[in-house]
Amino acid sequence: MMKSTHKLDSLVFKFLLIILSLTGIYILFFGQTNSDAQIIQCQDKSFNKGWFYYDSNGNEVQIPSLPANISSSDNKSAIYHRLPPEQKNCQSFCFYSHHQNVRIKLNDQIIYTYQNKIKPKNILSYHPVYNLVTLPPVSSESIICIETEALLKSTAGDFEEAFYGDKTQILFTIIWKHITNFFLGVMFIIVSLFLFGTHSLFAHTNKKDYTLLHLGLLTFGIGCWQLDDSSLLLFFTGKLHFLWCLKYLSQLFIPLFTLLFMRSISVKKDNKFLRIFFWITVTIVSTQYVLQIFGIRALTNTNFASHVVYLATCIYAFKILARGELIKNSKLKYLFILSMIFSMTIFAFTAVSLFNNKFFNSLMSFGIAFCFIWMILITYQKELKIFEEVNKAAMYKTLAFVDIATGVNNKTAWYTLIDNFNEQTRPQGEYCLIVFDMNNLKKLNDNYGHLIGDKVIKAFCDCLVKVVGTMGKIYRIGGDEFVCVCNNFHRENIMTMLHNFDEAIANQEECEHKFSAAYGFEFFTPHSPADFKKALESADEKMYNAKVAMKAARE
Repeated sequence: MMKSTHKLDSLVFKFLLIILSLTGIYILFFGQTNSDAQIIQCQDKSFNKGWFYYDSNGNEVQIPSLPANISSSDNKSAIYHRLPPEQKNCQSFCFYSHHQNVRIKLNDQIIYTYQNKIKPKNILSYHPVYNLVTLPPVSSESIICIETEALLKSTAGDFEEAFYGDKTQILFTIIWKHITNFFLGVMFIIVSLFLFGTHSLFAHTNKKDYTLLHLGLLTFGIGCWQLDDSSLLLFFTGKLHFLWCLKYLSQLFIPLFTLLFMRSISVKKDNKFLRIFFWITVTIVSTQYVLQIFGIRALTNTNFASHVVYLATCIYAFKILARGELIKNSKLKYLFILSMIFSMTIFAFTAVSLFNNKFFNSLMSFGIAFCFIWMILITYQKELKIFEEVNKAAMYKTLAFVDIATGVNNKTAWYTLIDNFNEQTRPQGEYCLIVFDMNNLKKLNDNYGHLIGDKVIKAFCDCLVKVVGTMGKIYRIGGDEFVCVCNNFHRENIMTMLHNFDEAIANQEECEHKFSAAYGFEFFTPHSPADFKKALESADEKMYNAKVAMKAARE
């Protein structure tokens, strides 16, 4: 039952990811024909005071300051501003609009129009734009009028900030207003790339641990969100369909990546909270997707649900990480706990709109960044610990198969090779098994002691390793008995190798005591472990015959 449940979760999760990805491709393809915003190539003075509008009785109503919301008729509304003579020659005027068609007039003369021709047509909430207008010269006091037509009911009568000055002043002012989000976005993107790289480095050891990968995906999604919230990408691309994908789809992906990260850091992968959280997340993402893609509600109007998910995630991640040994033993634990409490408090306030202004939005961004920095550090420490444990295990495993005295494979490695041989997974073709045995080692041990005997064995083994090279693997299966297994060779190469071995033994200078060795070899094509044992017996018999012949020649 549990396996089928996991399979269902996996299918639902993959289905959502595929749908969101295909939507992004669809938007990017059809959105290329949109009427995109101008790219501001180049600060400004604030131009938010002195605006007014006319009520239904034609009376002039002053607006304290922009941004503001005024009454509208059929989603259409207009505001006005009198330019005093000292401002009449400003070079440019910039008005920030979102999900609205815009028309700007100077003295009842239309000087700018932005018509948001959206494709696909059913998506009614593209990214806000900065409308930049070059003002014509005027000789007396003038009136600027901004008319908007809302594409969404939620944006009817909304008028955002306005600026005036030259293009360079406008650009620098806007950058300064959004510099926090911009640098946070860039920082998160860089950190995510670092996490992806670190995961790939650790992937061969931490094969079943995807914490860094999932944290990297989550960090990348938040980076895209912060980068787009800076509104600065508009100056470099002007492509609204691309920015729509970056802003809205990233906010749909983030809850899914959050779920992956929570599962990664959770000891119990199928606990009750994660099961409930999974279906809540899927429901929220699916609902937001349907409302957004069919133009029913803008994603910005449904963000409260996402904020609640993020807050629950922070609380759960804090609980899991705080209980872990890494936090308890880390010197950074108090900074981590403070950052989590700080970021969750600010996030909770902004999520319920208790403090919905730019100061607290910036504070929230810093809180998220502060929290993520320590979360990344703690997670990275966890991965390092796993990496060290795996390396230790690998080292112990290596030592178990290495002969300490000579550095070649030991008898355990030899029997492991034979017992685990599988024709389907091992290299196919002809093998050559060579058995080496030193002559008169017992006499050397009796006359000079075992220390000299060990030195002679080491010198012998060094000669063998030198001539075999990469042609085969060497195993020490007895005191002075060695086996070499070669694969993927030509038979003449084996003969050359054995000839070189004889010369290396005769000319070695590492040991002052001369020694010799007998060997026998057998060519065979293995199909099972029994073939190795049979080849070993045959090569061992040939080696014994060679040893007898060498003894007779010496006598």
